[in-house]
Amino acid sequence: MGNLMVLGTENVEQAVTVTRDMFSGLTSAITSNAEVLIPVGVGIMAIMVGISLIPRILYKFI
Repeated sequence: MGNLMVLGTENVEQAVTVTRDMFSGLTSAITSNAEVLIPVGVGIMAIMVGISLIPRILYKFI
C-alpha cells in the first residue's frame, strides 16, 4: 500500500495508538471536577438571580 503518514510519522508502526486505558485518568478527573464545579456554579447563579430579583420584589411591596 506504500508509505502512509499517520500523526506526522513516516511508518504506520511508529504511529501512536490511543487506548481506553489512556483515557481512564482523564475521565475520572473530569467527573470529579464536575461534581464540585456544577454545584458551585449553580450556587453562584442563584446568588446572581437573587440579587437581581430581591430589589424588584421589595419595590413592589414598598
